[in-house]
Amino acid sequence: MKVLITSPSLARRISELRNMIPKNIEIITPEKESEEELICLAKDVEVIICVRLSPKIVQAAKRLKLVQKTGAGVDAIPFSALGEEVIVANTSGANPLPLAEGAVAFVLALAKRIVQRHKEFQLGKKGSERGVELRGKKAGIVGLGHIGKEVARLLKAFEMKILAIKRHPSESLKNQLDLEFLGGPKDLDHLLRESDFVILMVPLTPETRGLIGEHELRLMKKTAFIINVARAAIIQEEPMYKALKEGWIAGAAFDVWWTPHWWNPEWNPQGDPPSKYPIWKLDNVITTPHNISSSDSSSKASLHIIAENIRRIAKGETPINQVDKELQY
Repeated sequence: MKVLITSPSLARRISELRNMIPKNIEIITPEKESEEELICLAKDVEVIICVRLSPKIVQAAKRLKLVQKTGAGVDAIPFSALGEEVIVANTSGANPLPLAEGAVAFVLALAKRIVQRHKEFQLGKKGSERGVELRGKKAGIVGLGHIGKEVARLLKAFEMKILAIKRHPSESLKNQLDLEFLGGPKDLDHLLRESDFVILMVPLTPETRGLIGEHELRLMKKTAFIINVARAAIIQEEPMYKALKEGWIAGAAFDVWWTPHWWNPEWNPQGDPPSKYPIWKLDNVITTPHNISSSDSSSKASLHIIAENIRRIAKGETPINQVDKELQY
């Protein structure tokens, strides 16, 4: 059996995989990362491990059984090009804690103005703007999956009131997590009006793309903050910039950006910035380059899922962590 890892940098990141799968399984890696090279290499592989994938590569892989995505988000997978027999899997839930901790770090940094005060200190200034006390404040979690549940659990330690929405809410989950409110997608407006911190945790799907626009941002309190550690395109770019620049809301923190893989010259040859609007330059914004959840433990947990799925495909067994190809998460 042959496994294709679609980029040299990805192969280096998961180099331990070789020791976790049977020796008779061949791992193939491109020398560069060009689409032409990948099309040639994909012709007789059963598994493709990738961060993103083009339809042409999928169409060339006539023996393909599994597309294994590193990470949780599968918005860069060409679902329409996949045959019914091809399974898509991700590493969602491998270790939700690092990203949950990252989201909570953003809550604290925004509330206590840590980044702004650090910059002021470097300039020899004390600064006069006060921070925010978290006790009694409301955190609204949009998407209560594995990571969202961890965020709720962590924020309860600060005596915050937790509101959340998910596709299929239940009273038992509300009681289990001791939430003040748990609703469905139709309750988004209510969550936005009530929350002091809005934390986006939903996957990017056709349904959630552009979920937060001008209408939604104007519903939020002027004192509220928004945090996005999911996918940038869940928020409409221009309204977000206006909301921050014009003071519709107090501030924001982003670990995700509208130009996918903007740091990679292979995927962004024009060198486009992370956003069409200079959001990262605003004083009320905290930014990280899509690595807030990076940790040794999360990488190892993800690698175990990838190795397990390769072993299962080799044995003709059903992979774990399958993605619903219709819902795309």
